[in-house]
Amino acid sequence: MFIDKNGVVRMPKAYLAGFHIFYEDCDQRGEELKRLCRKYGIIGIYPPDPEPQDQFPPYQPKDGSLAEEEFYYFTRDVNHIRRSDMILAQLEDYHGCEPDSGTAFECGACAALGYRLYAYCDSTEPLVERIKCEKHRREDGVWVDGDGNSIEDFGYPLNLMFSGCMKVADSFENMLRMARADFDAELIAAGYPPFEVKD
Repeated sequence: MFIDKNGVVRMPKAYLAGFHIFYEDCDQRGEELKRLCRKYGIIGIYPPDPEPQDQFPPYQPKDGSLAEEEFYYFTRDVNHIRRSDMILAQLEDYHGCEPDSGTAFECGACAALGYRLYAYCDSTEPLVERIKCEKHRREDGVWVDGDGNSIEDFGYPLNLMFSGCMKVADSFENMLRMARADFDAELIAAGYPPFEVKD
C-alpha cells in the first residue's frame, strides 16, 4: 500500500522495465517478477501484458507493416507507463557497458512524468569500476575508455542522469524492499499501519 497523489491509500502500480522481455522464457520471467511485486504490495505491469479497457486505448495498426507493428508496441508500453505510479527498472549492462537503451528511454519518460524511480543492477560499485572494457587515466586524472571517451567518476553505479533521480539496488527483490520501506515510512507518518510483507 502507498498514498497516491490524491491521498488515496492503495497498492501502487509499477512498470517493470528491462531487457528480460528479450529472453525466450520472457513470459515466465515476467510472472516471477509480478509475483515478487505482489509479495511487497505492488502491482507489477509487465510490457507484454494485455492492455485493459481504460482511458488509454490501444493503438490500432493501419496495416501489417513492420513500422505499424513497431508503433503498436511503442504505444502499448507508453500506455502501460501512463497507467503506473512508478518504474522498477533493470539497469544491468546490456550489449556492452550500459543499460538497455529502451529501458533508458522508459526511465526518462517516467522521470518527465514525475514518477518514483527505482532500479537494480548486478553491481552498485561506482561506474568507473563497473566498466570492464579498456580504460585508463589521462594525465589530468580523468578516466577514459579505449576510444578516449571520458567515464563519469561521481561515485554512482550508473550515469548521472540515472543516479540523480532514482534509487538503485543490487537485485530486483532488494529494490522492492527499498520501495516498500519508502512507502511504509509515508504510511506510518500519515497514521496508517505499514504493509505486512508475507513470505
